[in-house]
This record gives sequence, structure tokens and C-alpha cells, in this order.
Amino acid sequence: MRKMLLAAAFGSLALALASCGGSSSSCTVEALTQKGKDLTEAMTNAMKDPAKAQANAQTWAQKAQELLTKAQAAQAAGGKPTDELCKAYDELITAIKK
Repeated sequence: MRKMLLAAAFGSLALALASCGGSSSSCTVEALTQKGKDLTEAMTNAMKDPAKAQANAQTWAQKAQELLTKAQAAQAAGGKPTDELCKAYDELITAIKK
């Protein structure tokens, strides 16, 4: 499970950052980079409680998939980070921290 979440998170971050050619008003490459760091920290902390991680694995996987889908959409739309992509990161980080 941990490997799946990490792969989804880092895969989507890599897609987003690799394809960024510009930015929307509030979602920048720098913002995505910070959100990637925040996500890594939240996941690391969440894995310290295996029971919580197991109980929430399905929700986290769903949010990670949504993030990946939005990263792919951003790439298809010209490689610009979108507010939706930043929001997807925020939603995944919030879900993991709960």
C-alpha cells in the first residue's frame, strides 16, 4: 500500500513538473513542488500508524488517482499547472492528515 501511494504521488508530481511550461494564476511550479514536499511529509507521518494507514488506504488511493488524472489532464492541456491540480494535491494531503 505504501509503495502504491508513493508511486501515485510521485508519479503525478513528476508528470506535473516535467510538463510545466507556464502557470495559472495561483498554481505554479513552485507551489506544486511545495505540495509534493507536503504530501511526502504527510505520507511519512501517516505510515507511522499502520492501523490508520490500512483503514484509510482506499480513500487515499482514490484521491491519489484523482491527482494523477488531473496531472495527466494538465499535461494534455499544454503542460501548465492548473488550479485543479493544486486543489487535488490539497485534497490528498488533507485526507492523509485526517
